[in-house]
Amino acid sequence: MKNRWAEKLFINGTILTQDENLNQTTQMAIAGKQILAVGADLSTYRNNQTETIDLQGSVLVPGFIDAHIHFLWGGESLLAIPLKKATSKDSFMELISRFAVGCEAGSWLKGGGWNEHLFTEKTLPARDWLDEAAPGHPMLLHRHDGHSGVASSKALELAGITKETPDPEGGIIDRDELGEPTGILRDAAMGLVMALIPEETETELNRNLDAAQHYLLQNGVTAVGDMIYDMKHFHFLQKMAREHKLKVRVTAYTPLLKWAEMKPLLDAGIYEDEWLQFKGLKGFCDGSLGSRTALMLEPYENTSDSAGIYDTDWEDVNLVRDNISEADIRGYQTVVHAIGDRANREVLDLYQTIIEQNGSRDRRFRVEHAQHIHPHDQNRFSELGVIASVQPAHCVDDSRYAEQLLGNRCSYAYPFRTLEREGTRLAFGSDWPVSPADPVATIHGAVKRAGWYMEEAVDFNKALKAHTADAAYAGFREHDLGQLKAGWLADFVILDSKFLDLESYGKPPDNLIQVVYVNGMKVEQ
Repeated sequence: MKNRWAEKLFINGTILTQDENLNQTTQMAIAGKQILAVGADLSTYRNNQTETIDLQGSVLVPGFIDAHIHFLWGGESLLAIPLKKATSKDSFMELISRFAVGCEAGSWLKGGGWNEHLFTEKTLPARDWLDEAAPGHPMLLHRHDGHSGVASSKALELAGITKETPDPEGGIIDRDELGEPTGILRDAAMGLVMALIPEETETELNRNLDAAQHYLLQNGVTAVGDMIYDMKHFHFLQKMAREHKLKVRVTAYTPLLKWAEMKPLLDAGIYEDEWLQFKGLKGFCDGSLGSRTALMLEPYENTSDSAGIYDTDWEDVNLVRDNISEADIRGYQTVVHAIGDRANREVLDLYQTIIEQNGSRDRRFRVEHAQHIHPHDQNRFSELGVIASVQPAHCVDDSRYAEQLLGNRCSYAYPFRTLEREGTRLAFGSDWPVSPADPVATIHGAVKRAGWYMEEAVDFNKALKAHTADAAYAGFREHDLGQLKAGWLADFVILDSKFLDLESYGKPPDNLIQVVYVNGMKVEQ
């Protein structure tokens, strides 16, 4: 590397390398798709072919790595009914009506992102809202957390959901005072309708991929951990990688209960390169706080027996344990969604059993979300070597209503600082499309927490590391991503110098990202 000339030399910047041996410097040289050198004076790498780029005081950081997204679902959400914009019943219905114009009569409409806590009425949507806004269309419109949704009457009819339909295992059908379904379906109950929605065509998958990649790169996200929920998506990403159509690097995780389907694929040999790598399995233990399906040790406030529910993944704990253990023996990672304090405890218990059974190795088990962790369990992450894969934007969202659901238990909600102090590695993500894949907003959320339980805030440098180097580590990509050092891939982001003062802003400034590079090439937006 030392004998190569720089193709591009970046000077006069604040370069935050995330390399502990040289955390900050002013110059970086790249050649081809790799970083050639970083330092204070790289003039020896310049020749008459070198393009010198004066950063003029801008900040240069590694490409942001979002440790937890839903890649193709995120792309689809950009092209569906944009219910994140809904602030009232009227605006909710107007967004549906506007989207339905021109759609074939009786066709399925897709969309989601609504949050009843942002509505002026502070009430859940109902099937009659959908029926009035787009008569005759079957719909299941997801809440922003993805753990509940509202279905239209047509969708309920097609799914055979009536007053007599029992709640499925791992799910809840909300009912009115007469016992009739309101349209709200929680967790596994959504599956009764989702099973009827036509599968995406190849054209739709390509469209979703293009939308997702454009959006992520606009936000400086150059690599992601993709929590795949549909094996069709994994096969599609394999095809896209072979055809060199991926522009964002993907670390893929497939469903925990699809391990029997993954094993023959792995035995036959899957396609992997620097753009797509399979790392392991993704499971669920519980639901979400906003949908009141996060699994808690004690009931929610103002209830006597409602303490959340187990996800359907957790129905057969023996199967879960066997799948994780077998994948672990074969060298694959497992990451499990756990939000409530009971869910976090049970996942840690299961991980501990497997660690004791299979022996010591660099396995990097992860808990996804790790939102509510009982104080007795907070040191267990570091003791077991478990990574906390967290989404600070969820903390900001939940701060609006968590007290109503958990009361004093909010004192141990999103305990970022405590986990860090205990020696736990934090990996930041967004859970997009649940929250925007916006690393600047994510970092701001971690350091400001909407002013909510600020003793658990982390500082700017730790937050940046969690969205770069530590997110790379969480996906076994610390050898080529997440840091700016010689030999690493030249994925990086140039931001306005205001980025360094992010902690001083009440809300993150707009348009901080100036330029994004992937593989040493400027991304054209």
